Amino acid sequence: MRLAWPLVGRGREARRIEAALSNADTAGVVISGPAGVGKSRVATAVLDAAATRGNDVRWVAGSSAAREIPLGAMASWTDPAESHALQSVCGVIERLTAAPRPVMVGVDDAHRLDDMSIFVLHQIVQRRTAKLLLTLREGEAVPGALAELWKLADFDWLELGPLPRDDTAALLAMTLDGPVEPDSADRLYQLTRGNVLYLRHIVEQEVADGRLARRRDHWRWNGEPSVPRTLVELIESRIGSLRPEVAAVIDLLAVGEPLELAVLQRITDPGAVEEADVLGLISVDQTGPLTEVRVAHPLYAEVRRNRTAPTRLRRLRGVVAAQLASAAAHDNVRVVVRRAALSLDSDLEPDADLLCRAAHGAVCLADLPLAERLAEAAGRAGAGPEAQLIRAHALSWLGRGEAAEEVLTRVDAAALGEDDYARYTFFRASNMLWALAEPARAEEIIAAAAHLTSASARDKIDAVRAAHAFATDRPVEALTAAEGLVLEHLPAVVGGEVAWVLTNIHGDAGRAAAAEAVADAGYAIVRSSDAPQLGCNIADAHVGALLLSGNVRCAEQIAERERRQAADLPGAAHLLGIAIAGRAALGAGRLGEARTLLSRAVVTLSAAGHDIGWGYRYRIPYVVALAATGEIAEAAELLASLEARRRPFRSLSSERAVARAWVAAGQGAVSEAIRILGRAADDAAAAGRFAVEVECRQLAT
Repeated sequence: MRLAWPLVGRGREARRIEAALSNADTAGVVISGPAGVGKSRVATAVLDAAATRGNDVRWVAGSSAAREIPLGAMASWTDPAESHALQSVCGVIERLTAAPRPVMVGVDDAHRLDDMSIFVLHQIVQRRTAKLLLTLREGEAVPGALAELWKLADFDWLELGPLPRDDTAALLAMTLDGPVEPDSADRLYQLTRGNVLYLRHIVEQEVADGRLARRRDHWRWNGEPSVPRTLVELIESRIGSLRPEVAAVIDLLAVGEPLELAVLQRITDPGAVEEADVLGLISVDQTGPLTEVRVAHPLYAEVRRNRTAPTRLRRLRGVVAAQLASAAAHDNVRVVVRRAALSLDSDLEPDADLLCRAAHGAVCLADLPLAERLAEAAGRAGAGPEAQLIRAHALSWLGRGEAAEEVLTRVDAAALGEDDYARYTFFRASNMLWALAEPARAEEIIAAAAHLTSASARDKIDAVRAAHAFATDRPVEALTAAEGLVLEHLPAVVGGEVAWVLTNIHGDAGRAAAAEAVADAGYAIVRSSDAPQLGCNIADAHVGALLLSGNVRCAEQIAERERRQAADLPGAAHLLGIAIAGRAALGAGRLGEARTLLSRAVVTLSAAGHDIGWGYRYRIPYVVALAATGEIAEAAELLASLEARRRPFRSLSSERAVARAWVAAGQGAVSEAIRILGRAADDAAAAGRFAVEVECRQLAT
């Protein structure tokens, strides 16, 4: 499928080229850069603009085939009747530059010109009969005669790199005639690294295959990319024909990057590693004390994986996993996760203990999809109920509540000890409550654990009782259930959830100091534990408490800190940091920023299966941001979809009332907005949520 690709993100470069070409002292401009970044596109755009301003424009394209023929690239300006070489050259110069208006000559891939064509360029520069705009591909040998050209006269050099991330997203939106879901745009950027040629091939293939498609108002990319044959051939032509030893280096990195340089040299030919580096196929970077090696571009690895026999890939994964197992840091959580992930599709025998430890480690690293895969493999390898609990936890946080419940129903709960039964109850009740939105069934699961007697088990049950009471808008009962709990003595995932619950309750009640203290305790628990994503929930509650207490500056600081920390987390977690920053910006009155941040978070969270959870939660302040910036129709439509959505837990009634009031006021029904806020204030006061009451009354005045 062919799409129209506009020129995006190159305005500064185009202006610089135009200024240089307008300078009487400059002979021309050289645009240099890697293949596919858009050198030719920028050059033609500049020349097209010059033509509209009254210049005569010529275009010459160098090629490997034309390079073998004298004046091959300039064949359009030759005359067959001119048989003598000097006569031909003079004729080409005359025909290229003869015009009543100023002439500009663009030469694409100038490094592929034959010597006689290069001589023509020399003559044009010496006679000053035209301005030259040349493109050169980075890494290609430049003929000596061409290099003499910029010694002969003054040329402006422009190094053109790949498009930055934001410009790539803007290009996608303009090409597809609609916004692209931020996560999808990020994945396309990561795969193509801003190389416009690669991006075009991938996007057109994915649109044609239906994996990149419009969902509601945004484009979303699902599944893994299928590298089109034309792009494979293009990349292979650039990689070139590799010696088997060099191919082995690329293949090992394709399955296991990054690898320490010393490890790579130990399992491959060191000379082949150097050759791959010289050819520009790998990148070698110093990361702290380590020297790490990666494939130079993600698509090189993708092509090699697609072209390599599956049995070879399985063997290579096993080789890398074995090397990691023998490393000094083999028990480091990241190394354990990498070893296990590589082993999943390798020729190694499954190691249940390794897989289970790695599944837990992946949860600690907030890589929940990988945690789910590792836990499933651990279960198949005989790891027992621990693997099932980890897998259910990951599935629940991924918004796949039904799958999590199916895993938990297969656990032989009767065979569990008291402490494990309490953990099982916590996970199953939490999944039923938050992911499946079934508070009544969650209460039944909690009641079934009434027979537990040990203090440790009872603490876990009290924790889930507190969460359930909070979720069903019974804050006093939640406080009672949590009264005897010591957060630091609970498992991290349990203590983190209680900290989130208590921060919300104290903040709503106006007990700002208590909210601050319990939030700090929660951060300490989850940051170094198996529940890093819970830190986002705690931060959301903390920011809400600070905004309600009028401490806007601290709320912004907490939100910014969370945004930075969450940016390194995979999956939905990084979007929560963006959403929290959006809430803080809204509270600080930075409406445009709030709208942008919340829009990005809401779209992706909802599309990723969190429509009733995080997606719902952040659509409420997004409605306010829309209404406050004058987008009343869109705000009203989004509010209507919220009101129609069944959500039988944590009603967020006061926040929804504020959103309704903003929409009503924007529609001109100010008296109705005041009534809505008054009722919300009365309800909040009756529930002991005095800070919320004050907020509603202030908004109504």
